Amino acid sequence: MKKWFPKTGMVFCAIAGMLLFAHCKKDKQDNPKDPSFKEFLIGKKWQLSAYTANPGMDDGEGHVITDIYAVFPACMKDDFTEYFADGTGAEDEGATKCAAGNPQRRTFNWNLKADGTLEGRGDDDFTGTYRAEKISNTSYKVTGTGHFKDDPAQRTIVLTFKAI
Repeated sequence: MKKWFPKTGMVFCAIAGMLLFAHCKKDKQDNPKDPSFKEFLIGKKWQLSAYTANPGMDDGEGHVITDIYAVFPACMKDDFTEYFADGTGAEDEGATKCAAGNPQRRTFNWNLKADGTLEGRGDDDFTGTYRAEKISNTSYKVTGTGHFKDDPAQRTIVLTFKAI
């Protein structure tokens, strides 16, 4: 009688071991090289690179605008935001100001909850909740759900930021 177990058993164990290790993933939180999202935000200058609204907004001339960033003036596109570890932040007007009377920097308090809710840094004209998530090592996005001050329509806005 031929002994099949040693060869077949070793092949089976090798395949089972490969499958077992192939399905194990290390949790990102266990990797010290992958900082928490809060740490990711701190120490960089963040500039808005996209801003959309769904449903779109009427521009007053009968056009519905969904790409809000496309209609921003250049003086707004060079603004940037910084987050600091002590829970404060600053919005800077950048190289060009839209109005000479605006302060160059405006400070704010912020907090990032475990579920990604970003508190304290929001648009004064938009009331709602903001959730932040990392897109890449140099960008993140904030999704807001709510409404603008003078318009009760429920909207989802998405703001994308890049490190500069």
